[in-house]
Amino acid sequence: MTHRESTAGGNQHGRLFGAKQGFGIEVMTEPGLSAPSAVWGRMRVWCAGESIGDFSEPHCALYESYLGFKRLAGRLPNLWHVELDGLSDQDLWNHFDGLLYGYRGDEPQPDDRTLEQCRADEQTWGDYNFLTNWGEQFDDDGKSFILCRSNGEVLILNRAFSEEHGLSATLPVADVLGAIFQFLEWFESEANRLASPI
Repeated sequence: MTHRESTAGGNQHGRLFGAKQGFGIEVMTEPGLSAPSAVWGRMRVWCAGESIGDFSEPHCALYESYLGFKRLAGRLPNLWHVELDGLSDQDLWNHFDGLLYGYRGDEPQPDDRTLEQCRADEQTWGDYNFLTNWGEQFDDDGKSFILCRSNGEVLILNRAFSEEHGLSATLPVADVLGAIFQFLEWFESEANRLASPI
């Protein structure tokens, strides 16, 4: 059990789509919701035993996560760019963090790009963002990035992973997509139950 698993979530238990030691999406609807209501609940994502997301945070709006995973499901198998060939995990992190946030590690970097260049970089690299701005449950675990190598391995980068684990988790794309599709189906069922527009 990781430190984050033992401290997040308390006695609350949700549905787990996928696996904690592989890729999993753990989610629950807040008890007592009745129609009409948005889908309010809790969520965290599991990556090879590491969790991203505060499952003890109540009443999170899960719609942004639904939209994020729906977009990701269609793009994930092709989420690679020739510029990423041969880069280490740290190089990948620096690449995404620099182009999307203007940082390297914890330090802001000088940026002389024009607004048009920044927008172009967002168009090219924005899909590699993972969980950022997908709901308040992910606000405290820092930035995450996701990509898929040509061999079908998904790489998830997060600097909040434990030291023993390192910067990245590598997972089969079929496992990641399987959990995503199960979550999407669950969310749509909950939205219908609560008569919430999707």
